[in-house]
Amino acid sequence: MHAIRRTTARTALAAAIATVMFAAGCGQKIDGDKKTGQAGGKGADIGAAAKSEKRVDYWSTWGESEPQAKIFKARATAFTKATGIAVNIKYLGRSGNKVLPQAITSGNGPDLFDGGSDHIAADEAQHLTQSVDGVLKLPVPGENGKSVSDVLPANVLKSAQDKDGRLIVVPHTLISTAIWYDKARTPAIAKDKPKTWSDFLALLDKEKAAGKTPIAQDGLVNSYNVYWFYWLMMRHGGPGSLVGLSTDAKNWDSPAVLKAAKDVARLAKGGYFQSGYMGTKYPAAQNDWAQGKGALNINGTWLAAETKPQAPADAAPDSFPFPAVPGGHDSVEIGSLGWELSAKAKHPNAAKLFLSYLVQKAVSEQISRTALNIPARQDTPAPVALKSAQAAMVSAKETNTTYDGATANSAWWNNVLLPLDDKLLGGKISPSAFVAEGRKKTADALANG
Repeated sequence: MHAIRRTTARTALAAAIATVMFAAGCGQKIDGDKKTGQAGGKGADIGAAAKSEKRVDYWSTWGESEPQAKIFKARATAFTKATGIAVNIKYLGRSGNKVLPQAITSGNGPDLFDGGSDHIAADEAQHLTQSVDGVLKLPVPGENGKSVSDVLPANVLKSAQDKDGRLIVVPHTLISTAIWYDKARTPAIAKDKPKTWSDFLALLDKEKAAGKTPIAQDGLVNSYNVYWFYWLMMRHGGPGSLVGLSTDAKNWDSPAVLKAAKDVARLAKGGYFQSGYMGTKYPAAQNDWAQGKGALNINGTWLAAETKPQAPADAAPDSFPFPAVPGGHDSVEIGSLGWELSAKAKHPNAAKLFLSYLVQKAVSEQISRTALNIPARQDTPAPVALKSAQAAMVSAKETNTTYDGATANSAWWNNVLLPLDDKLLGGKISPSAFVAEGRKKTADALANG
């Protein structure tokens, strides 16, 4: 189970993407780097530099049969036809994340590779990636002079930047988490979606009183269980409050931590989950939700596509943002999937030019229609089930990355927070004990490096 899920659609790719003219991408100026030989500076011509490099090596962690792989392969074919620059794609599958670091470090890796907002900190720490700020100035071929920065909203670009504000990922897909319901099974929720935590608890009590299971939870997936604490930290403490727990043990003393822990404990004590929820094996609970056996499921924007085969024909999945708390924050999670430029790219200019083709609207439309995901471009509507999530992300005034970026310290995340959170959600530890243990274990982890 990955922190960022790369989902597959259940239908075949409808058609190849149309070819565009190379002329729209040539003769454009971008900032350069003398050390890497990347085109830049006054008078630099990325089109000529790209053509002189002759090729792009792209290693993909998508499976070759997945919709995304087919979409990007079609674009690579169109790019080669338009520019004469070859794109060599190597399909690694999900295990590719284990192969890439060594290959890139040794200088035998690709120019481009699949990445995402949750990998930025780790990739930079291993010196695997480099800034792609220069791509923002490139025109998107065939789109009347619009640049890459023109077609990607500010919130989307922010999600793909590192802590210093440098763009690391050129995004094609947005992901987020929300609370899911089915408008066809629970029309009352559709008419009156809970906006506050009190409203939410009242809804849970109402469902429980009616003899229904309020929340379906795949309790053996700790990265799903922690959604509750993570989101309550975003509401009580705001962006930066969860990742802050991994960097300084004193941050566990913040009032927001105990408030969030108490709210999670209330869910556990309230009997709102299905019987034996902490032992439920994925995807049993989310499939039960899809079949109407649970009113709600907290999950990512991939849920509707992932459960479509199990859902009734008349299912109408939708979601609402995590409820607000008094005096809290209204942050919206924006995570992104896209492409990263290798720190040791041998064909950086050709790779950057290829990226300008990959953000074309034709690609974005396929991300929505075929991959059933939220496209990174604002001018491309998301699938019906994801329109609410897309609207929230684009209009958000306050945003945070997936899990608030707390997965960057993987040892702390896996060995400290997730086990403690499982005990909290499972009702095996009190909120105050959760805070005390979190503080101590974090201090020990930081002291031991």
